[in-house]
Amino acid sequence: MNNFKVNSFGRGLVTSDGCDNYRGISLLSIAGKILCKVILNRLNTNLLDEIVPESQCGFRKNRGTVDMIFCAIQIQEKCKEQNKDLYILFVDLTKAFDTVSRPGLWCILPRIGIPPKMVQIIRCFHDGMKAGLVNGKEEDDFHVSNGIKQGCVLAATLFSFLFSIMMLSAFKNSDAGIQISYRTNGGVFNLHRLRAKTKVTLALISELLYADDCAIVAHSEHDLQQLADSLSIATKRFGLTISIKKTEMLFQPARGSTASTPKIKIDGKILNCVDSFTYLGSSLSSSNSLDKEISTRIAKANASYGRLQKRVWCDRGLSIETKCAVYKAVVLSALLYGCESWTLYRRHIKLLDQFHQRCLRRIMNIKWFNKVTNVKVLQKAKTQSIDTLLTLSQLRWSGHLVRMSDDRLPKQLFYSELSEGHRLRGRPTLRFKDTLKKSLQNCRIATAQWETTASNRRVWKQLTRKGAAAYEQAKRRAHAEKRAATNAGTESRGSSIPCHCVVASVHLNLDSDPIYGCTDEPPTLVLGWTLSITIVDHIYLEA
Repeated sequence: MNNFKVNSFGRGLVTSDGCDNYRGISLLSIAGKILCKVILNRLNTNLLDEIVPESQCGFRKNRGTVDMIFCAIQIQEKCKEQNKDLYILFVDLTKAFDTVSRPGLWCILPRIGIPPKMVQIIRCFHDGMKAGLVNGKEEDDFHVSNGIKQGCVLAATLFSFLFSIMMLSAFKNSDAGIQISYRTNGGVFNLHRLRAKTKVTLALISELLYADDCAIVAHSEHDLQQLADSLSIATKRFGLTISIKKTEMLFQPARGSTASTPKIKIDGKILNCVDSFTYLGSSLSSSNSLDKEISTRIAKANASYGRLQKRVWCDRGLSIETKCAVYKAVVLSALLYGCESWTLYRRHIKLLDQFHQRCLRRIMNIKWFNKVTNVKVLQKAKTQSIDTLLTLSQLRWSGHLVRMSDDRLPKQLFYSELSEGHRLRGRPTLRFKDTLKKSLQNCRIATAQWETTASNRRVWKQLTRKGAAAYEQAKRRAHAEKRAATNAGTESRGSSIPCHCVVASVHLNLDSDPIYGCTDEPPTLVLGWTLSITIVDHIYLEA
């Protein structure tokens, strides 16, 4: 069971002169997978939540990329709101799973409480391991003495144990990071609850982790350099390597800050400072703006739509219902990825809605000259507007935050503010709480008792769906009333036109000079070929 086949897959830009952009996937036997699954269930039940820190959301139950994206955006938002500098270092490890030190892993597992017999079983999967490449044909087997198997169900958990102990040893004596004060009761919209010092809990956030993706946060360049040095030393001790080329940092200055572009070094090499970084598929900007993220989402959704052009959209054998279902599952998922944590302005919603309407009209073959309104397009596709979909997603995620345990990092950030810093005078920028309050009001949910209702998942799900449906219907009624008022205004303006007018029917010749005015006989201009256009309009006559 310690022999396996390796299939290589290209990742990103694939070149033929190296293996940097290739990833090996282990093809294991069924019997080995079953035994590994039994061991994994025991590890997850007894040790995973005790050993792995809360900042790690990779390969854990009830956690996903949205958790860490929300945390990163909330840290950016709160630093901007309270006028504090923010430094984020995005660390990339070179082939993290394939370079794990096995002797170090065998030393760690017994110390965290795994029984010796279970450690021995895990070692049997790795000691004397041989691999063979599958690349169109089978090659000769070779020995593998380092790393863990990508493709094995145990690999992610074993790496999480190693990575957690490494991060603990790196930052155990450090007080650098982002300090927040939070209180999960008293209402999220009531900021005065955080003034009660005896009821507020302090927490220090130094890292955001998802599998081997690591983001380190600090308020100053000195603190970030200290954290980077500690992490660099720890990775070398545990046999891992930081990729200097792919490790980048993002600096979000406070308003009026005089800080220059930071120069963070690892192993004596200065890291690249960028204005935006793609973290777990979401674009984070140094200005805390969602402009680039919205553009990226539209581009990715457009690419998803284009890949299905011939197979789905142009297939006349598929019904409109089937095409719309595929659109919702594939294109809309790419368009609204991570939307739960967005704080959108009207211009962002307009861009998303334009793309939404454009795709639906193409699917249903509705042209502009058919004069079909956006509301009728949504009704025919049996879907909702982007605004309603965003509202529903945010309410669903907010209810999930309320039901989290108090030790969860997303919930702590949701109910928190920075321990340092102050808000500037004037109207603040739009916050996640502001959009949440607006979403609650749109769905006619009381802002005072919404957290009590959200604690019951079934009730909250029903309430948000009914509220979103009512919000969509209210928008459609408002659109119909506005359209009726516009048509009524047009008719009233037409009835008030003075009676001193005639109707002219003009036949235009494109190669002739324009003719102005009106005569008793409509002018007709003749060419070798004739383009006859009849224009019916009101022409006012001078008294």
